[in-house]
Amino acid sequence: MVGVNAVVYLTALFSDICFTIDADNSWQGGYPLLRSCCLITSIALLAELVFLTIRERRSATRNRVWIPLYVTFIILLALLADGHVGDVPQPVSFLTIAVVVGCALYYFWLHLQFVREHEQALAAEQRIQIMMTQIQPHFLYNTLATIRSLCLKSPETAALTIEQFSRYLRQNLETLDQPGLIAFTRELEHARIYSEIEMLMFPYIHVKYDIEDDDFMLPALTVQPLVENAIRHGVRAREDGLVCIRSTKVPGGHSVVISDNGLGFDPDAVAASQGTHIGIDNVRERIERQCGGTLTVKSKPGEGTTATILIPNAVESPRS
Repeated sequence: MVGVNAVVYLTALFSDICFTIDADNSWQGGYPLLRSCCLITSIALLAELVFLTIRERRSATRNRVWIPLYVTFIILLALLADGHVGDVPQPVSFLTIAVVVGCALYYFWLHLQFVREHEQALAAEQRIQIMMTQIQPHFLYNTLATIRSLCLKSPETAALTIEQFSRYLRQNLETLDQPGLIAFTRELEHARIYSEIEMLMFPYIHVKYDIEDDDFMLPALTVQPLVENAIRHGVRAREDGLVCIRSTKVPGGHSVVISDNGLGFDPDAVAASQGTHIGIDNVRERIERQCGGTLTVKSKPGEGTTATILIPNAVESPRS
């Protein structure tokens, strides 16, 4: 549209069908449709500006959209002002002034939006880093506490546990420092080794794996904390504690379900709790922010807990 408008007005260099400048340096219009080409184009672009602003900023506050609407208003007002002036000579039209001022204001508005979005992205990254630093020492502390208890009860089992834990640290310590996405198989290995350490101390605990789909990525330290919650705060109190980890391909993505037959709990109370509990909101927010996934937790006291992670297909596969 802008290109067509430019071509039409360039005809003034060799024709008077659009407009001409006479000997008195006055503007003279040509055919009505062609001389209004700029006005028609401006109105169409203004309509598109308003539409895009409203569409892209539906969730924004009113303070964030008033500048584009104000720009549209002053340009329309300038058109009306130029129309009422008539043939009175003007060194600069009201429309020209309004377009220049409007472009400057709109540029500043766009710049502020980019700065705000960049600050929000940085804040999200910093929040994720804080979450990771909170989870890492928690996992290490719990594992070392388990080994300490085993040293008193069964030195041989403690030695085996230390060997497993050393293997875990040697192979996966790099993953602990990775705030981004990792292969599900690596995250599952975190959960598996932690579960084996727990089962050495509590032989009545069992962990069952039903892995049908493992070709996807997810944030580091998401499955393992949920398995840890299921064991430490659920099935440890059962004589036949069972934790099931199941992964399947579902329409639109990948599903990881961690269920247990433990004591159950109030999800709202645990999400708001502090101390030794690993916050469910912590895991949920990282899944949402880092890969657009979801985490839902259903639990009822005395009946166990089910946590379901959904990872969308848009997340890059480690084997793709």
